[in-house]
Amino acid sequence: MSPPFAHVIFDWSGTLYDDQTPSFLATRQTIIDLGGRRISRADYDREFSLPALGFYRRHGVAEPTAAIDRHYFAAYERVIDQGTLFPGVRDTLESLRRQGIPTSLFSTLRQDLLEAACDACGIRKLVGEIHGSVPNKVRGMPDHLKRIGRRAKADVLFIGDTDHDVEAANRHGITAGCVLAGYHSTARLLAAEPRYVWREQADWEPFFAPRPAGPNRMPREHPVATVGALISNPEGKILLVLTHKWSHTYGIPGGKIEKGEDAVAALRREIREETGLAISDVEFVLVQDCIDSREFYVPKSHFLLFNYTARTKSTKVRLNGEALSYLWIDPREALSLHLNDPTRTLIDAVLARRLTPPI
Repeated sequence: MSPPFAHVIFDWSGTLYDDQTPSFLATRQTIIDLGGRRISRADYDREFSLPALGFYRRHGVAEPTAAIDRHYFAAYERVIDQGTLFPGVRDTLESLRRQGIPTSLFSTLRQDLLEAACDACGIRKLVGEIHGSVPNKVRGMPDHLKRIGRRAKADVLFIGDTDHDVEAANRHGITAGCVLAGYHSTARLLAAEPRYVWREQADWEPFFAPRPAGPNRMPREHPVATVGALISNPEGKILLVLTHKWSHTYGIPGGKIEKGEDAVAALRREIREETGLAISDVEFVLVQDCIDSREFYVPKSHFLLFNYTARTKSTKVRLNGEALSYLWIDPREALSLHLNDPTRTLIDAVLARRLTPPI
């Protein structure tokens, strides 16, 4: 049940390498050098986009791309060592290499700086093609696919951290993934419609870890009763978990009701086991008859899904292995994620009926 990827392409800045501070310092210096309007870090975080020429134009820089690049990379080279690999990156690259899944880099960073950064971080042997100096990734993706010997197919995954990265994947028919710890906000990234979303880079290794195709047993001959909840935190965000059992879609935590167990008691137990959270204000929403779901990893299964809403005072989630990663997210933004069908039905019902969690 591991995602069937034949190749994984990674962006560099903001995806593998945390260089937001060096990039801001270099961008600010470039704008100053070329007579533009000074920007704050807040302006940069909110407005920066790729391709970068439009960003510079909006801030008063009239010079051509070549001049901008020359000033930017000269400034960036002086501060590049202020960045570092994100936690989890090396472990993920090593895991992919052990599994025989090739990887490559696809970045706007100047080629020589990208290669030097890979050497400095000690990961050059963990990646294949290193492709830098790409000003526009949408236009440059066909060349990268040619370099790595792949066609534009869904079995190629491109992971980035900007809406431009997601667009580059979607425009050319490869699978788009994005990490929320980089340059763009959650809302901006989800609007670009990625297939996969990760809270942080440490979530990648369990996502790519190999798993068996399914349990060695036939589905039960009678419906299985389960419970699950759409849980809200004090900020009104809901908890969603990414699970391989539902075709690597986002869903809600929950599980089977044990014989003799009250449904709400089962819900509290399952939530505590899977997330470490204590819940309150449990409200019943609906029952879903889930028959032969194409998303669930056991074919020809039949579940009765008892769906609830609940609240928690904590946002600290401790996954027990049932899920690969999790997100706290605005419920309306959640509709842009790749949700499994029962979870989408539940969120739609909650939004339509204005049930808890508070909207």
